[in-house]
Amino acid sequence: MRSTSNFSVLDLLRRRVAELSRELAERDSVLHERTRHLRVAQSLAHLGSWDWEIESGEVRCSNELYRIFGREPGLHHITFEIFLSALLPEDHDRVVASMNDALGGKAPYDVEYRIVRPNGEIRTIHCCGEVLRDDNGKPCRMSGSVQDITERKHIEEMLRSSQEKLRQALQASGIGLWDWNTETNEVVFSEEWKRQLGYEETELSNSFETWELLLHPDDHDRAIAYMQGYVRQRQGEYRQEFRLRHKDGTYRWIEARASFVTEADGGQIRLLGSQTDITDRKRMEEAVRESEDRYRTLVELSPSGVFVFCEERIVYVNHTGAILMGARDPKEILQQPMFDFIHPDYHQDVRENVKRLLSGGVSIHSAERIYLTKDGTPIPVQVEAARITWNGKPAILGLVSDVTDRKQAEEALRASEERFAKAFKTSPYPVVISEIDTGRLVEVNDAACQQLGYCKEEVEGRSTLEIGVWDSAEERTRFVDLLKRAGSVRNLEVKLRSKEGEVRQFLLSSEPIELNGKRCSVTVGEDITDRKRAEIELRRSHAFLRQVIDSDPNFIFAKDREGRFTLVNKALADCYGTTVEDLIGQSDADFNPNWDEVESFRQKDRQVMDSLQECFIAEEKITDWSGKTRWLQTVKRPIVDEHGRAYMVLGAATDITERKQMEEILLQRERDLSAALQERERISQDLHDGILQSLYAVGLGLETCKPLIRQQPEHVAEQLMTTLDRAIGQLNQVMGEVRNFIVGLESDLIQGGDFPTALRTMVHTMCGSSSAACRVRIDDAAGRYISTERALHIIHIVREGLSNSLRHSHATRITVSLRQLIGSVRLTIADNGIGFNPRSVHGVGHGLENMAARAQKVGGLFAIRSEPSKGTRILLDFPKDADSPHMRV
Repeated sequence: MRSTSNFSVLDLLRRRVAELSRELAERDSVLHERTRHLRVAQSLAHLGSWDWEIESGEVRCSNELYRIFGREPGLHHITFEIFLSALLPEDHDRVVASMNDALGGKAPYDVEYRIVRPNGEIRTIHCCGEVLRDDNGKPCRMSGSVQDITERKHIEEMLRSSQEKLRQALQASGIGLWDWNTETNEVVFSEEWKRQLGYEETELSNSFETWELLLHPDDHDRAIAYMQGYVRQRQGEYRQEFRLRHKDGTYRWIEARASFVTEADGGQIRLLGSQTDITDRKRMEEAVRESEDRYRTLVELSPSGVFVFCEERIVYVNHTGAILMGARDPKEILQQPMFDFIHPDYHQDVRENVKRLLSGGVSIHSAERIYLTKDGTPIPVQVEAARITWNGKPAILGLVSDVTDRKQAEEALRASEERFAKAFKTSPYPVVISEIDTGRLVEVNDAACQQLGYCKEEVEGRSTLEIGVWDSAEERTRFVDLLKRAGSVRNLEVKLRSKEGEVRQFLLSSEPIELNGKRCSVTVGEDITDRKRAEIELRRSHAFLRQVIDSDPNFIFAKDREGRFTLVNKALADCYGTTVEDLIGQSDADFNPNWDEVESFRQKDRQVMDSLQECFIAEEKITDWSGKTRWLQTVKRPIVDEHGRAYMVLGAATDITERKQMEEILLQRERDLSAALQERERISQDLHDGILQSLYAVGLGLETCKPLIRQQPEHVAEQLMTTLDRAIGQLNQVMGEVRNFIVGLESDLIQGGDFPTALRTMVHTMCGSSSAACRVRIDDAAGRYISTERALHIIHIVREGLSNSLRHSHATRITVSLRQLIGSVRLTIADNGIGFNPRSVHGVGHGLENMAARAQKVGGLFAIRSEPSKGTRILLDFPKDADSPHMRV
């Protein structure tokens, strides 16, 4: 009866093993299918992949990698030597060094380099890879991917060159630019705009409030009112002057000019303007006004100092003259020697002129001199002198005018003319002066000649139509008519032809002037041909980027601080049952009915933007348009502005719904297998504690019968003893078979060799489908101290600990080690996962309790060390079992 029951259990176990084998085969089929999907995805994304067996030197490459290297798939086999020979010589050492660093574990393999295709074409490549190592940490294989980024590098270089040219031009011209979106109130200030006020680019924020706070209090209301009025009316030219606070605390006079930019849809919401520092001009104007006031007062109260010199002394001076000499009252300088107030350099000249006046040689003398005030300060003066009689004595009447202001004005005028000449000549923008009616060029600067390919002698004195600068006569007529009608031209886009016949696009601004009685104009141009081309390339780049992200099956998106989508791809729009265009500007709450999910998204977005840290979300749920729940694995990163503040969050999410379903199925299979193994162990314990002990008791009873049999007659006793020995032998045989059966149940747990081999096999099997890197470090000598019973318990502990790490820790590295210490053996299971608080897991599952119970059965000390975000370490120290032989199963 019991034997039949045992065979039934064995049949049940065999059927269960067969079912598990079939399920394992199904999982292998799913794995192969997903591998095929990965290859298709790589082809769609135009990414090449490679795999290098380091020991053998064999390199396996995808078809896309062959195409990137300019080779036909299947015709040529790419080896490591062929790869090195394709590298541009300038990049060879750097690529080899990066690869050696990766093999040595110093840095990840992520490098950009250039290759030369067989046809001589040079391409720029971005390559990244991963080094795989064996149990001893030795590199055994290296695999990765490559991407052709030649076009992207070319576009980036063009954009950098264009932006650098524009920056240098603005810096050289001293013109600051600003761009104000009147609807969003967003403002962008150029680097030169901030430099005019003494600030570096990052020291001032780009906002309307920045400009408003820098305004002089006396100019604030007027400037704001003017700007608001212009935005409402949008008529005429925006031009106003105001003062802005410099970084050093002073205020600078600014002249601002602007006009609205017409968008592609015809709307005008952006006001694009420039500002020029006119502080020096204001100071000069102020000096001129002060000079005019001073001369007016001098005219009213005797415009000149009036002096009478007699016998080389001052005998009379009016109030103006006294002040001129530094005296508050004329009495302070009366009777003073006149030469005390004349610079020594002029003493001899003045004496000779006085003699000629007094002798009648000349009637009036006019000259410029340097006089000295009471404190010795020199002042330039204009002297008008004549001979008079003062109290019956010959004397000199002098009208002395302070010409300090005139001298300064003359110097300022000379400096102004010099500055204008330098600015005209050295300006990076083409500047021409021409007659309006005839188009004759009066003067052109070097920039105009260089950009159009002429020399000055070829153009000055000739008309623009004669030279052929205008692309058409109608375009010049339109330009002149606008100048006459509006009185000025601002940023008119025209086409001009160079000497070589190339047609280039310019922005022209012009002001009318009168020169030698003729109506002329000063015209300043800006060559925007390269900028236009860059804008076209940028639009093409945007279109290409849109195609790339829309072809990605993963969710790609960007949101602002209000949770509104600013960028989405087609995959996310399809999930929400809408289009990309309708999803932009909306939030998750507009499409997702699950409020908990929406709030979770918002919290994670704010956390990323506030902390400026990347966030990896291993699992999160999203409800699609049909109400179906999907599982996502998401990475979110902050997007920061030039001040380092996050204003958007960029995210990429992978749909892991199928993986979650497979994990649930595998978890259920693991629970079923664990239950079967536990049932095995219970059966073996029952056999040992029940049947085997009962048989042992029967054997003892039979042994006690031997003394009784010996009391019988000899021939009877001999026959009975023979029968009894045969029965005892059969009973021992049955007990041996039961023990073998029990050992057979237990040995199934560690089939395939000795304990270290069984442990390694189990770890590699469990980690085979995981993305985590699992390492097994076993001191083979420790196996000599582990009995079969201990081995079974240790394998159960490792299985439970490893299963928990794979399912819950999100670790990238897991290590299982077994090594002998002095007097004991230590088992360690460690990972670098998210960790947990051991005190907070009481009452959650029985895994930790089962491991602790098994540790007690082997007489060991069991401990768990873990902290959030710092990984987990499971330790088991148990004494050596000196009586146990080296285990073989």
